[in-house]
Amino acid sequence: MHQRLSTLLLLVYLLFSAPCFAHQYNLTFNRPESTPQANYVLELLTLAYTDIGHKIHVIDFNRKNALLAANNGVLDGQLGRDISVENNFNNLIRVDYELLQFNLVLYKACQPNTLEQLKNVAILAGYPVQKRYLASTNFVGNIIEVKNMNTQLNLLAQKKVEGALLLDFFMDNKSIPSPTGCFEKEVLMTYPIYHYLHKKNKNLVKKLQHALTKLNSNGTVYALRAKYNLKFKNRNHAAL
Repeated sequence: MHQRLSTLLLLVYLLFSAPCFAHQYNLTFNRPESTPQANYVLELLTLAYTDIGHKIHVIDFNRKNALLAANNGVLDGQLGRDISVENNFNNLIRVDYELLQFNLVLYKACQPNTLEQLKNVAILAGYPVQKRYLASTNFVGNIIEVKNMNTQLNLLAQKKVEGALLLDFFMDNKSIPSPTGCFEKEVLMTYPIYHYLHKKNKNLVKKLQHALTKLNSNGTVYALRAKYNLKFKNRNHAAL
């Protein structure tokens, strides 16, 4: 009798606690910089993970080392990255849903005229897309890696570099220095951003893709883009 009662109590406990267990599995990612684009991605992915019974946990982590940590499984992946990470970080699996797009922008002195003619450029550490783009051109100048965009622009304003490769989702026109002389901005390339998971979480990739597609179909994505004032072409209806 006692054994039957214990079994019954265990079944009741499991029945009522099952919904709680479904939300006990947290995935950990490094906290992105606070930009409208990053906040949009975080909110959208939070909704998608909730839909499949999981939660996102963000922690402060050195952004320069975040990719390596994600590739090694210390982090569960990357909230948003472009496909250039796939070249050297083979443990990361792309969730095939385009979260947003960004422009790679060259900000430089008006002379020389082209990127290939510059003696040096400043790039942002931890974002491989810049080096990948430079490798695809005939650029042979020096590449100077810095920690943040303000340092890039200050080096340019002080004429210590001739150009800076900027990721436009970090750009804020109010924070751009006003150097003397002639300076110009040129959009070099537009890239899509995707969510990436470490291969240990590969069982979630398709589930997340379907959850994101559903959020796109029911208007949630459109509403979030309006909330964060983001405007870019939506190509997911064709890709998924």
